[in-house]
Amino acid sequence: MTNILELAKMAGVSKTTVSRVLNNKPDVKPETREKIKELIRRYEFQPNAAATAISKKNSINTIGLIIPYDANYIFGNPFNTEIMRGVSSETNAAGYHLMLCHYHKEEYVSVFKQKRVVGFILISPGKDHRNMIGRIREIGAPFVSTSRVPNVPDINFVEINNVHGAELAVEHLIQLGHRRIGVIKGPNHLASTVDRFDGYCATLARHGIPFENSFVDEGNSSIQNGFDAMSRLITRNSDMTAVFVASDLMAIGAIGALTQAGKNVPRDFSVVGYDNIPLAESLNPALTTIDQHASTKGAYAAKKLIDIIEGREVETRPVIEVEIKVRESTGKCQNK
Repeated sequence: MTNILELAKMAGVSKTTVSRVLNNKPDVKPETREKIKELIRRYEFQPNAAATAISKKNSINTIGLIIPYDANYIFGNPFNTEIMRGVSSETNAAGYHLMLCHYHKEEYVSVFKQKRVVGFILISPGKDHRNMIGRIREIGAPFVSTSRVPNVPDINFVEINNVHGAELAVEHLIQLGHRRIGVIKGPNHLASTVDRFDGYCATLARHGIPFENSFVDEGNSSIQNGFDAMSRLITRNSDMTAVFVASDLMAIGAIGALTQAGKNVPRDFSVVGYDNIPLAESLNPALTTIDQHASTKGAYAAKKLIDIIEGREVETRPVIEVEIKVRESTGKCQNK
């Protein structure tokens, strides 16, 4: 493998000159610069990452990614994968690496103090993670959250219009003739759970549909949670004809519970999910869901953090609007 000293000898220049070309520094003759670039292309030269970092004003080019949940939650939910895809595409384009930092035992504190990362992106923190955010602030690390955090003011985060997403879901069901509409909420520590439930309640109220406590259940964004919550709902409410579910994974579980109970989706019962994970359109029936553009959310968060790190003015990005993807899991109400 060719090294920088060998490149310098082949080009007839000093090692410093090659380094200046690699780092796009001025004061190199155009013909010399082109000669070095041609040698780099020919020999497919890859500079040592650590050496390149040291030559920059900011010697750290790694961003920490904190998902403050256990491994099953992180890797078991395709929604998180989509967020990370957006983060990765943006950081890669800007020349940064990513490091997954463990939440437990405050590993994120030590990696920042050791100058192994320059800042953090927090994936879906909730009110239970206020201490974590406090520790990150204590050590002076820049960070951006991919969600609003209840009762934690003055943080940089990416805003999703979750109220509107729930409104779209429930409005769609109402337009199909449904009036007995349940809801399976997400984890109560998340701001998105509060917003989506508010959207559900507000849409019912606009149409003069009474709110009923027995029509509400909750889960922790897994297929099993969705199955269990849906089983409880239909046991309590035999006249229910539709449900809005706060995540696609729980919606998949809900459809499983309905099928086990002998109900056909969508002929007997309609289901709307939330997230539009890649699997949603491949299900049978394909899932009607709210697309919150998870990859875009991740990219926005990464761009905002990089702007902070590099001292640029942080853009006030618009709220990411959501849209409904109408598929086969919803149909006209037959119980009128």
